[in-house]
Amino acid sequence: MLPSLFQRTASALRWLAMAGTLAAACAAAPSAWAHKASDAYLRVAGAGEADPARADAVALQLSLALKDVDAALDLLDADGDRQLTWGEIQQATPAVAAWVGQGIRWQCGNAVLAPAWRFEALEQRTDGRYIRMAAALDCAATQALALDYRLMQGIDPTHRLLVSGQLGGQPLAAVLAPDGRSRTDLRAVGGSTAAPEAATARSGPATLAHFVSEGVHHILEGYDHLAFLLALLLPITLLRRQGAAQALPAAGPWGGVKALLLTVTSFTVGHSVTLVLAGLGWVTVSGNWVEPAIAISIGISALLNLFPVKGLRSDLLALCFGLVHGLGFSGALVEAGVSGGLLVWALAGFNLGVEAGQLMVVAVWCAVSLLLARWAGYRTVVVKGGSVALIVLSLYWTVQRVAFSG
Repeated sequence: MLPSLFQRTASALRWLAMAGTLAAACAAAPSAWAHKASDAYLRVAGAGEADPARADAVALQLSLALKDVDAALDLLDADGDRQLTWGEIQQATPAVAAWVGQGIRWQCGNAVLAPAWRFEALEQRTDGRYIRMAAALDCAATQALALDYRLMQGIDPTHRLLVSGQLGGQPLAAVLAPDGRSRTDLRAVGGSTAAPEAATARSGPATLAHFVSEGVHHILEGYDHLAFLLALLLPITLLRRQGAAQALPAAGPWGGVKALLLTVTSFTVGHSVTLVLAGLGWVTVSGNWVEPAIAISIGISALLNLFPVKGLRSDLLALCFGLVHGLGFSGALVEAGVSGGLLVWALAGFNLGVEAGQLMVVAVWCAVSLLLARWAGYRTVVVKGGSVALIVLSLYWTVQRVAFSG
């Protein structure tokens, strides 16, 4: 009796120690653990679309996350109190304008342009506050216009610039990365020799290709979506083991594979539906409740791994919570500002990219699961330990996001 009591106490202390360690790790986690990766947004309007009185003017609006500006310049929080004030932002505006001018290069025909950037407004987006800068280019509609984007280069490899708007009546949609494909031709005229991959997407297929890569990037940087998917997959055993529980009723040696396919497919259907609805503007939701709801979905799914509810199928759980995660996916696409005929192509490409990234993650998990499935401690360490870790992470994200939304 006494040894059994000691064993139970020791086991409880191990679980508490694990939870405490994970909580401390979460508290020290960098901002990159937040759901949304580092994005900037450039809105272009030109050839009289911004101001009919100035036919050659190209109007620019650039939105940059304050957290990215602070990471690059380290001067926004002048007094170091971790609170940004209006006075601090105003004081830093000249330095921000100079930094933007150095990091974004414009070429009109054979001439290099250096527009004067000015502060326009502060914006609230799903991942925090942004500073919006504005500028104007004088570039005739008969001249080619190219953009080379280098902001955040060497600072944040996840950073992307999402370009949208219209130029010469043509819709624009492109994604640039300062540490990757940083240059694009916004307007190619005459015998331009620009490489096809450098041209800003104007056709449907080109837009599709642009946003496939953005979808892959988004899911691989969306740690909360991956955590939820892991919570669903943890209890699914691909190899038949004596006494091993299945997440779904399994018949024969392929039961685990069927459970895997049903769960992943249900999650895909769920988030695809709401991604399309929100992307087309048919559903409008606030990130103030979507982001905490995504974090809570991770904790609920992980908790059900520890305390299963009879009759509750993981594929139905994946479908229901997938609807919420789709609203989270849509945030990046909606804020990109893609519109008109290119929107459907962008939606299709983004969704295909998300699915491709998701399949990559599932394939990695399957390989790891097959290697560990015969281990005697698999269910205790991997399934139960992993679920506890996900619950702690869910609580951390939930508190963080509820505090932010307030």
